Amino acid sequence: MKKTAVRAAVHRYIRLLLEGQDDFDDNTSLAQLGLDKEDIEELIFHLEDELDLTAFTAEEDQMLKTARTANDLSRFLIEIGRH
Repeated sequence: MKKTAVRAAVHRYIRLLLEGQDDFDDNTSLAQLGLDKEDIEELIFHLEDELDLTAFTAEEDQMLKTARTANDLSRFLIEIGRH
């Protein structure tokens, strides 16, 4: 799985949640963007489906606890794609 494809998917779905807001980078805090825990959970599930990935519940729970930025989400998705 290519990092650029994962990054593009993460940004695309975040923009959908933010109703088109394009002005953020990979290190912008998800909380600063206005995303809460439910939004991040929805984001993870959607991206797993879109990228045809499956994470264990424990991995998803860990991601919910540690995801602070779009970059964190991309790294998580790339990691589970390696399994």
